[in-house]
Amino acid sequence: MAIAPYRIGMLGLGNVGGALGRRLVEDAEAITRAAKRPIRLEAIAVARPQGRSAPAPLIDAEKLLAVPGLDAVVELIGGLEPAHTYIKRALSAGLEVITANKQVIAAHGPALARLGRLRFEASVASAIPIVETLAETLAADRIRSIMAILNGTTNSMLAAIAGGASYAEALADAQQRGLAEADPSADVDAHDPAAKLAILAMLAFRRRVDPSHIERVGIRSLDPAQLAEARGRGFVVKLIAAATTHDDAGIEADVRPRLVPDDVAMARVDGAMNAIALDAQYAGSLVLQGPGAGPDAAASAVLADLIRAAKHAPASAGSLLASLADQPAAMVAPLGPKNPYPAAS
Repeated sequence: MAIAPYRIGMLGLGNVGGALGRRLVEDAEAITRAAKRPIRLEAIAVARPQGRSAPAPLIDAEKLLAVPGLDAVVELIGGLEPAHTYIKRALSAGLEVITANKQVIAAHGPALARLGRLRFEASVASAIPIVETLAETLAADRIRSIMAILNGTTNSMLAAIAGGASYAEALADAQQRGLAEADPSADVDAHDPAAKLAILAMLAFRRRVDPSHIERVGIRSLDPAQLAEARGRGFVVKLIAAATTHDDAGIEADVRPRLVPDDVAMARVDGAMNAIALDAQYAGSLVLQGPGAGPDAAASAVLADLIRAAKHAPASAGSLLASLADQPAAMVAPLGPKNPYPAAS
């Protein structure tokens, strides 16, 4: 007896949505084997469907949320609104939601997760499987600290500045290569990695974290002379998202450029690569590294969540966030000038 397909609708058809749509068509047989049932894309919501080709009918978001018989909605619009409203409505209607939206999860994840099954592996570091690792694999451990490179745009720009380019030249090059938006503030002013760090801290420390409480220092003021001086001392400059906790009450966390010794692995994380280092009480020091940006990397993580959903696997990370919904936000103090590498301070 054939198993009914897992029927999904997708909000958004940008780069990630396009990559996911292609995977669902081109790899349908392998996806069916992994999910133990077909995953069928029924419709895609876009603001302007005229003249666009797609692997499913293009409709508006209101119609998509009303498609009968859907099992899940995949949200790939980005930004806080209207993504937050659509996710809330889908969950309230009993649909499962898979999203790559770090802003929505950082700001509203616990409240949304209490409404239904919410999955968000792609929201932090794209292809790096950190979300479910923290929620499941390390569930019985105690994470004491996080240190991470979570933004590929600034990571690429810092390499260019270290090579002698000015900030303006590095930004222009990143924009030309499609790594930076026309308005780059989310990246260069560290809003993007701060949102991702808030999600990691909630999963690692089991405390609700307000991303607006995480101090941010971006890269706008850095110049080649500063990075050259660091290199002369045996360091590279990286935009590091770091968090630590010493008890159940408070957290120290911020995002800022930091000196990293050039002989450690984090110093060699280049381009769009991300890396996340965890210090766990029992597992010890763990480092996860991989593509943290790009349509194919993000689509890979979304597809992993879809396969878990189709198999009715527990939404462990969502359940963890839901358990934090009634908590007051944790006190978050900046790490400030302290450096995880003492010799660099």
